[in-house]
Amino acid sequence: MKSETKIQVLKYFLNLFNGIFLIIGAIILGCGIWILCDENSFISTLFTTDDKDNVLKIAAYCFLAIGIAVIVVCLVGCIGSIKEVKCLIILYLLFLILIFIVQLTIGLAVFFQYDKVVSVMDEKTIEVIKHYSNDSLKLNLLDVIQKEFQCCGYYNSTDWEQNELILSTKILPCSCTNYTVADFTSFCPVTESSYIYPQGCKTDIKEWLDNNIFTVLGTAVALLLIQILQFIMGVYLFKYIKKRNVI
Repeated sequence: MKSETKIQVLKYFLNLFNGIFLIIGAIILGCGIWILCDENSFISTLFTTDDKDNVLKIAAYCFLAIGIAVIVVCLVGCIGSIKEVKCLIILYLLFLILIFIVQLTIGLAVFFQYDKVVSVMDEKTIEVIKHYSNDSLKLNLLDVIQKEFQCCGYYNSTDWEQNELILSTKILPCSCTNYTVADFTSFCPVTESSYIYPQGCKTDIKEWLDNNIFTVLGTAVALLLIQILQFIMGVYLFKYIKKRNVI
């Protein structure tokens, strides 16, 4: 295969993988923006404190940084390959190495800090229950979880006794019971005939966290593999362009 043909093939596949890389980067950027801006989500509610160990906010800013970096790298790679600018291709390869190292570090940190994430989830969910009120729109997803999975509280229904309003008025969120109401993000009276879901929501929330954590890690692994292919093709493209210019 002639050098010119090899260059065109490498350009095609490099830009193809750049396109995939760009889409994944945009998704990562979107995840970071969603976590930071969507105040009505359950996950944001869990991490609204100013704790130094705010794992979610750290992850969100990492997502933002990686997403922006990926978009910039893709633009540099596309321009460098199409225009055959060697310095841009070198810059592109260096960026790929840097992003690869950062992603690998973050991925390993999340993997080895998973137990801490679960522990924080336990603590923050109880905090959400303690400060629950019927005008708190941020907590709608907690009601959805309780109604959908027919669970009550985090460990069990007695968790709600930590909420002063509920303890003093003998009520529970309607999502905790078998009450049929149009809007279950409200309170219902607890009577002898009330059926309160006996099991807590910890198992369901933990399963949700597991699914999302492994989805993120799976995406990160796919991104790393794509970057390796991009790096290999970028090196060969630079090699062939340099060789052709010498000849």
